[in-house]
Amino acid sequence: MLTIFDGKKLFIPVLLVLVLFLGLAFCQAGNFTKALPMVMWPTAHMAFLLFIMAFSASSILRLRRGKLGETYGKWAMRNRRYIGLNFAVVHFTHAGLVLSNLTVTDASRPPEVLAVGGLAYVFLALMVLTSNNGAVRKLGAKNWKRLHKFGSYYLLALFFITSFRQEDAFTSLQSSWVAIASAGVLLIRFSAYRKGKKHLG
Repeated sequence: MLTIFDGKKLFIPVLLVLVLFLGLAFCQAGNFTKALPMVMWPTAHMAFLLFIMAFSASSILRLRRGKLGETYGKWAMRNRRYIGLNFAVVHFTHAGLVLSNLTVTDASRPPEVLAVGGLAYVFLALMVLTSNNGAVRKLGAKNWKRLHKFGSYYLLALFFITSFRQEDAFTSLQSSWVAIASAGVLLIRFSAYRKGKKHLG
């Protein structure tokens, strides 16, 4: 069943959900400005979900826990590039919403927060631009892997840290699941790494 979302076809459900959510939020709020506070955290969470799908793909495949885990792992690895590109689309949409909120409302962010967040989008843009076989050949496999690995861990750290910035952080599952999932995906990566080391040993 997952094969119906292979490759570029994965953009269809992701964009459909994103556009429908934003459209409903704007209609409910009455105008763009009032809708901004309603859509910023949900779009960040949607982006994070896609991010951990791409980030954990190879680890889940290596661990192969049950038929479902193996089936999902194979699909995620096969489509990791497109999962990552969908993540970029949603996360850049989130960035546009945040910048709009800073422009049209009285909201503000400290310069250091903007700098740290801006660097994350620089890494994301570089990862998007190099998500092709030609870039791997030009950069070399080692340099390409370094860029994507460092960029991914930087993004994961930022998701984890920003989860503490919510006003109701850790008062419910809704406000704490990003931090819990961040820790969980690191555990999955570590478990897969240990399994790989055992096989080599």
